[in-house]
Amino acid sequence: MINWQIFKKTLAEMIYPSSSLKCPVKESEREKYYNNKYPKEEIVYSGRFVPNTKDNISIDVRNFFDEYDVGVQKVVKGLSLGRLSDDEKALRCLNWVKSKIKYVKDREKAKREYWQFAFESLHYKTGDCEDGAILLANLLLSSGISYWKIRISAGKVKGGSHAYVTYYCESKKRWVVLDWCYWFNGKAIKDRLDYSDEKNYYGVWFSWNRKYSFSKGLNSDAKHLLKK
Repeated sequence: MINWQIFKKTLAEMIYPSSSLKCPVKESEREKYYNNKYPKEEIVYSGRFVPNTKDNISIDVRNFFDEYDVGVQKVVKGLSLGRLSDDEKALRCLNWVKSKIKYVKDREKAKREYWQFAFESLHYKTGDCEDGAILLANLLLSSGISYWKIRISAGKVKGGSHAYVTYYCESKKRWVVLDWCYWFNGKAIKDRLDYSDEKNYYGVWFSWNRKYSFSKGLNSDAKHLLKK
């Protein structure tokens, strides 16, 4: 005699397997390589503060990624990225941030260092280097680009400190800079210089993607920044 309860449960598991039964997505070799190329380090940055106080809020930098944010998804939907290649998506998202977000220094708006979440930058339509970079990275992630191809980097550049997005171009097998503010570049992704050949970017203090944060060995500048 058939036990219909067991039958229905078995059938349901076959059609909609539970998370415990789903096969984990295997990392590609390139993904594994770049996720392990640099030492992983827990990067906690006190780039936010409690309003009307001098109290800073420390936050794991990976929390600045949220591809499920409704505002981010609305922008991505409006960009009609569905049939585009990853490189085409990356360029279109970069151009959108460049055209829609006005560069405003923290000291002109928040009076001190303040890293905005993507939804805040969408609301204010203003931000400085890391704010636009965080927004851009979330747009790329929400567009369907694999998380490991998208990194936000903080480091030394010509003239001072900077935060920007680096993106892995698979067709050319190289990382390229997506910089919405300091040295904006409107070239097709495949026509860009390898990140290591960019003259204005001297070195990375730390970087992160949605899953991991990395350090090339935190120097004194980076340690000072993280202690602010």
